Amino acid sequence: MTDRSIGSLKAILGENEQLAIDWQSYEEYVEKVRQTGVSVNVAGMIGHGTVRMAVMGYEARKPSDAELAAMRALVKEAMEAGSFGISTGLTYTPGSYSETEEIIALAEVASACGGTYYTHMRSESRGLMASIREAIRIGREAHLPVQISHIKCAGAARGSSKEVIDLIESARREGIEITADQYPYLAGATNLAAVLPPWAHAGGQEALIERLNDPTERARMKQDMQGTLPGWDNDFGTVTMADVLIVGCKDTALEGKFVQEIADERGQDPYDTIFDLLGKVDIGTAMVIFMMTEDDVRYMMAQETVMIGTDAAGIAPWMDGKTHPRSYGTYARVLGQYVRDEKAISLAQAVFKMTGFPAAKLGLQDRGLLKEGFWADITIFDPETVADQASYTDPHQFPTGIPHVLVNGEFVVRDGHHTGARPGQFLTRQ
Repeated sequence: MTDRSIGSLKAILGENEQLAIDWQSYEEYVEKVRQTGVSVNVAGMIGHGTVRMAVMGYEARKPSDAELAAMRALVKEAMEAGSFGISTGLTYTPGSYSETEEIIALAEVASACGGTYYTHMRSESRGLMASIREAIRIGREAHLPVQISHIKCAGAARGSSKEVIDLIESARREGIEITADQYPYLAGATNLAAVLPPWAHAGGQEALIERLNDPTERARMKQDMQGTLPGWDNDFGTVTMADVLIVGCKDTALEGKFVQEIADERGQDPYDTIFDLLGKVDIGTAMVIFMMTEDDVRYMMAQETVMIGTDAAGIAPWMDGKTHPRSYGTYARVLGQYVRDEKAISLAQAVFKMTGFPAAKLGLQDRGLLKEGFWADITIFDPETVADQASYTDPHQFPTGIPHVLVNGEFVVRDGHHTGARPGQFLTRQ
């Protein structure tokens, strides 16, 4: 798409159009999306964090037998409505409050319905190998395939990509269907509040804000963030404040600045800067955090068990604030930089990692390949010119070299312009 198409797209789709969150179940969510219409196909999972919050809120404890039964019932309900599996965010609360046995109990329900276990693991840094072993254990004991989301060697784990792949291959030889996806950047992105210790989130957002503004609690948070808190592997503790970029904040003057830079401007300890940003300015402040190496990214990308994914939200180009460039540039970056320029992988490998591989992992029998009888989900690109344009400082930039996109046989992007068509389907498990 080109910048010129943004104005017409606003007119077609509505600049401020949002999907009103008024559903109470996975089935109602599916129906809502289908009624509203969408330009791309959607495949959903039932989120462990959502299920846990529905039953237990932000309680930092094990569930009772009754609570676990209620969670299992919600997972079953979603699976029967077509969910492709259960997903976890174990580095985030309330997922981080759960023990492995809880995840296995819920994954068993997804397994019985033919689902997959998708996981943002507990750690991608100091506890990376232990986290992979936990994912393998869940797959083994719940008897279902495993997908590791945005696999990386971050912070203290930099340089361990071969060890990671060796562990995954060992599990596959055991018979566990474990694969992963990856985005081609050296930085991740999430909410700034993710750097706080899990106990600080207990009780929900209002309780968190109170703690952020309590001097005693701030001192305790800082101590835990600087040290090693039992049961919590703080990825943030393996990088510096100069590696943490603010990309979304109600105080837009702070966007595009590193935490250390903001702290220096204020003459403030950078930890206090973080606590003030979250507790006084915007609890939803978002960050980009630089923590990977090119060698690890290239090694992972070349593996047959690793597909390509964005780990990104769909971003309207006229939205305020910044975002991670992966929202715009992931696939074009692989095709341009890693395939054409660096020859890290072949064009055929890259295309399969973006199409046929993920479709097969989801169990889609009629998508992901250019084949007679398959749905025509087609992206047309020029391998000589395709390139990402989005950057960390200017992320809202469309890639070049992708003139056309068809979804279910209908043009969604034609000659670089969004057509306004919404032929996408909400896919359910086959």
